Amino acid sequence: MLRQMLIENPYWVREDAELLSHIAGASAAEGVADLGFVVREKLLREVRTLKQRQRAIADHARNNLALLARTQAFVLSLMECDDLDALDYMLAWEAPAALGVEKVRLFLEGATPMIVSESIHACGYGLADELLGDENDFTGACAPRTSRTLYGSEMGSHALCRIEAAGRNGLLALAANEADQFHTGQGTEILNFTARAIERLLDRWLSET
Repeated sequence: MLRQMLIENPYWVREDAELLSHIAGASAAEGVADLGFVVREKLLREVRTLKQRQRAIADHARNNLALLARTQAFVLSLMECDDLDALDYMLAWEAPAALGVEKVRLFLEGATPMIVSESIHACGYGLADELLGDENDFTGACAPRTSRTLYGSEMGSHALCRIEAAGRNGLLALAANEADQFHTGQGTEILNFTARAIERLLDRWLSET
């Protein structure tokens, strides 16, 4: 009966690393090739791999939740900005820490109504289309020339999101030193959430100017 139960529920043994290790420790008779030992060792490796993967997924989920919480707090603080100067200050000094990056830049096609700025810059018409094509956003490696143009120095990777406010196009750009922080296929929900909030503020201020 016990044997039949184990055949029908092999995960009882596979998921119990201690039991599986104990079973694997049983040696075969001298001169006999223990194929079962090979199978058990393979199962042990699979169990260890699955546990490591589970821990990695859990860590990734915790990091994402922490980043989401910081982003939500940052977006709420954006609502306290009463002009472009205040927004520029927050993008330059508060956004990087909140979004977990080194640099945050906001580009608006054409001239900007700001005389001096740190994060909000004017750019040529078509910049967003040139970098994004038909897409709304991009995550991945940052080419050296593009990096120097957007950020003034070479960055490892970046995330870009199209901005449309008051009939003008623009680009929200987040840059990181690490080459693998942003990669192809990465989710962009947090990036788009931040971009849409900034759009709402720009709509009002750009229309007034």
